[in-house]
Amino acid sequence: MFKVRDLVPGDISSAVRLLELCRGAADSKPVDIAKFVADSSAGAPAIVAVAENEVVGLVSSRISNDDAWINIVAISPSWRKQGIGSAMIQRLEEKLLHEGVRKISVLSSNVEAGQTALLNRGFTATEGLTLYEKSEPIEPSAMRVLDLWGGELCDATLWDRVAGMDAEKNLIENRIIAPLADPELAAKIGVHAPSAVMLFGPPGTGKTTFARAIAGRLGWPFVELLPSKLDSGEMSLAAELRNALTELLKLENIVVFIDEVDEIATARTESPGTRGVVNELLKMIPSFRTPAGHLLVCATNFVNNIDPAVLRPGRFDLVIPIGPPDEAARLALWTKILERLDTQEIKIAELVKATEGFTPGDIELASQRAASIAFDRARKGEQPSQITPQDLMQSISRTSASITSQIAQQFADESIRFGRA
Repeated sequence: MFKVRDLVPGDISSAVRLLELCRGAADSKPVDIAKFVADSSAGAPAIVAVAENEVVGLVSSRISNDDAWINIVAISPSWRKQGIGSAMIQRLEEKLLHEGVRKISVLSSNVEAGQTALLNRGFTATEGLTLYEKSEPIEPSAMRVLDLWGGELCDATLWDRVAGMDAEKNLIENRIIAPLADPELAAKIGVHAPSAVMLFGPPGTGKTTFARAIAGRLGWPFVELLPSKLDSGEMSLAAELRNALTELLKLENIVVFIDEVDEIATARTESPGTRGVVNELLKMIPSFRTPAGHLLVCATNFVNNIDPAVLRPGRFDLVIPIGPPDEAARLALWTKILERLDTQEIKIAELVKATEGFTPGDIELASQRAASIAFDRARKGEQPSQITPQDLMQSISRTSASITSQIAQQFADESIRFGRA
């Protein structure tokens, strides 16, 4: 595996070796190595991918006012097509945003390495020049607000990495992402783009991942407001919530995510102490409707505990159940996991059947336990060195399913009672 991080002075010699290695590659343009060393020593923004203490990828840039130019994209030939380029460019974009950059450009030959990474990150090519450009969606002043509240730009590819869950993905795509991404067509047809959405379901079913994936698909900044972080003690929780939402709503586009919202929006009859917070949330939800470009996503494991006034139509546009992976979803999860594991011939249908009630996290844990068994054998020089079907079944038997039959039945009942999409 590789690690992506900012270039530090100690990386320069290894980066030079990478540039020398790439000189002979047909898809790499000649680089003035002396200039790279001078620019890097002067603090020019650069990102490296490191594997086994060796630089295997490099992206370097220069800043001019609020524009930046990427002048080097180099990836070791043996590390191509593993997502290194996209990961480095994403990290560089985040770094340049903090420097106040609004547009990033790259002038390359049409056979040069890194083109796929640029396209994956949303750059567009200018005809005839192969000039790649991307205008960043955030003003420097907005970036300061995001930094204050721990905001980030989520990777658009996160959506494609959500394996299985096709029913939930189709619903979210059609009812949330599409109307917000194409507001003119939605308005013409009469579709109201959602401004507040509630996701509910058992723990570990991917509610947070879906919220981040929505932001990534829209290309909007993402901020997660944790109830525990809002309760600073300096102000009341209601005042902290009002302050956070008021500041974030000043941004042109934003996805605000509140996980475990039941902690602050418990039914007032059950927990009178939350009355002020619930009232504040109810007052702030309409603010997400105007102007357009703002989306509030809340998530809870216990939708039955939420104050009924919060869930009432007119407050949350959609209330979407996110349940445990069904057979099709587990098949997709196992298929994706097995692609990156060194295994013997595996009967995937047996894994799917054996992991009923498993969340994506449970399945990942079971797969890693199996990988550890094979790894221990390989370290001792024992055979087989690959992951066997027995390793996987043994690991599955050691992993407790997060979704019991009781939890599954409760979720099914709540989906009928509360689901609204």
